[in-house]
Amino acid sequence: MKIFYTLVFVLFCTTTFAQTDIELNKIKLTVEQINKDTSYTTRTLKNEQFLAKMTDGGGQLTGYFKNGELLKIIERIGLSSCININEYYLQDNKLIFVYIRGKEFKYIDSLSTFYSGVQTLTMDCRFLFQDDKLLKSFLNGSTRCSGQPSDSWARIYQDNFLRYLNLLTKR
Repeated sequence: MKIFYTLVFVLFCTTTFAQTDIELNKIKLTVEQINKDTSYTTRTLKNEQFLAKMTDGGGQLTGYFKNGELLKIIERIGLSSCININEYYLQDNKLIFVYIRGKEFKYIDSLSTFYSGVQTLTMDCRFLFQDDKLLKSFLNGSTRCSGQPSDSWARIYQDNFLRYLNLLTKR
């Protein structure tokens, strides 16, 4: 009987992991297709049009539409010492993928200031979603502006996505 339960457990785990891999590959292919297309119309919001609090480096939110359907959103938030670039990917008006990059500006000691002309990628994260639930995350690095990423950030990006979807699609 012990062998039976072990086999059932192994079979269940194998099936579950294989199903997750299939879903991850579907998301990857969808994101690749969205990025390959160059025929989008765009709508851009700046600063106070979408930011709850204005940052010293400003912000920009751009929606990419195909046949009236929003497929991609790029959010750029500039701070005094870094910039965060977040890309949201949609399928059927649902969030499927978020790609986050955090770049830090070079600090110039002699001027006691940050120089935005030299940027270093210090954070690279990905969140994959299925049916409004986090399917998988890949978290690398951190920034002095955002800190250390964690899976709890997924909820923040889901909330931002819903707000941005509303802002970009309202007439």
